[in-house]
Amino acid sequence: MKYWITEIFQSIQGEGEVIGTPSNFIRLAGCHLRCIWCDTKYSWFKYEGKEMTLDDILSQLNRNLPLTTITGGEPLLQNITPLVAAIKLELKQKVLIETSGTIRPPKKLVELVDIFSVSPKLSNAGYKFNYNFIYEKWPTYYKFVIVNPEKDLKEVAEFVRRNNINPEKVILQPDGRVNNYEEALRRLVDAVMEFGLPFRVLPQLHRLIGYR
Repeated sequence: MKYWITEIFQSIQGEGEVIGTPSNFIRLAGCHLRCIWCDTKYSWFKYEGKEMTLDDILSQLNRNLPLTTITGGEPLLQNITPLVAAIKLELKQKVLIETSGTIRPPKKLVELVDIFSVSPKLSNAGYKFNYNFIYEKWPTYYKFVIVNPEKDLKEVAEFVRRNNINPEKVILQPDGRVNNYEEALRRLVDAVMEFGLPFRVLPQLHRLIGYR
């Protein structure tokens, strides 16, 4: 089994429910989206990555870490079930998948993966998707990038209502492209409090500390 890989590295997990956890990162090459605010545009094109075998990938992972994050690009464009199975079997680590939610994972993958971080795209990404998560149980949490709090939060609230999502599974974070990230975070918090929304606001920790 071979995969197209953009990069493999170790860092803290900077987002979501496992924020701050040391992790291996496997960034798969290839994405079917072109989000305006994407900070990994170098992973968009599959053949700009490197073709690697399972053994090649596993050899570059730190076996002492508690977590491996598989991201992209869009990792579900490739058949990652064997990769996840190998990590679980050989490294005994938890596996987190970061995905746009536009591709439903197969049943076997859902059984293997510990955490699905699903990032539905709002209109601020340059897209308008008709997501349907009403009967979907596999997402662990939903993570939304907020560019304009006054506009985007209304869209998030409608998305949550329409898909009958538990608000406790919703995480908001500011657009990472801004010059003053702390100010953007503060503005987002202010808007959430003003609108009386029950969603969590979390930073991208790696941006605050200047880490990868």
